[in-house]
Amino acid sequence: MLKLVTFAPAFGAPSASPFGVKAICLLKMAGAEFEVVAGDPRKAPKAKLPMLVDEGTTIADSEDIRSYLEQKFKVDFDAGLSLEQRATSRAIIRMCDEHLYFLLVCDRWLIDANWEIVREKFFGMIPKPIRGFITGKIRKKVRNSMHSQGVGRHTVAEQLTRADKDIKAIMVLLGEKPFLFGDTPTAADASAVGVLSAMAGSPTKTMLSERINTDMPLIAYLKRVREALYP
Repeated sequence: MLKLVTFAPAFGAPSASPFGVKAICLLKMAGAEFEVVAGDPRKAPKAKLPMLVDEGTTIADSEDIRSYLEQKFKVDFDAGLSLEQRATSRAIIRMCDEHLYFLLVCDRWLIDANWEIVREKFFGMIPKPIRGFITGKIRKKVRNSMHSQGVGRHTVAEQLTRADKDIKAIMVLLGEKPFLFGDTPTAADASAVGVLSAMAGSPTKTMLSERINTDMPLIAYLKRVREALYP
């Protein structure tokens, strides 16, 4: 049986990582038998999760997991899509994985009210006398990383404006369809549900979580994908 190593469930999602959720959805779409276990990213080949373990083979990174599953199970996660739709799917996935994700990180880690909860959820196993010191260093590293990436240089309101444009693009593509490209979930839905559901499941009410949770068509879409693809 395949084993997906990822972060433990958190905030209503089967993994704290939207990339872990993405991998879970892809495994479900592939019809694979698998188990999900919590792991330590420091022990992963690329020092990040998720990673997929198939007997003696380890596949790190959600995109590499996708490629592996497509080859192993002879599946096409974009079956039925035209070349233009496949290109659009690729762009949506990159938008979710490389832009919306970093806005999620800022929302979770850099907003003080959220951080207080995230710290206990993610690092509660660290002994209390040293937890504040260690997690403070980790948070500083994340803050510096977000500043270097670019999104951390913007105010919360500016980040919301950027997220809003992405979300509107996704909703325009969705239109009246059940899923982004029709009646069946594709790879783009797997990426979108992970990051957007994580935003909606913010530990506290933020501008970003409110943007999603007050958008009833978007919430309905996320519910459909979760019902179709979550374990």
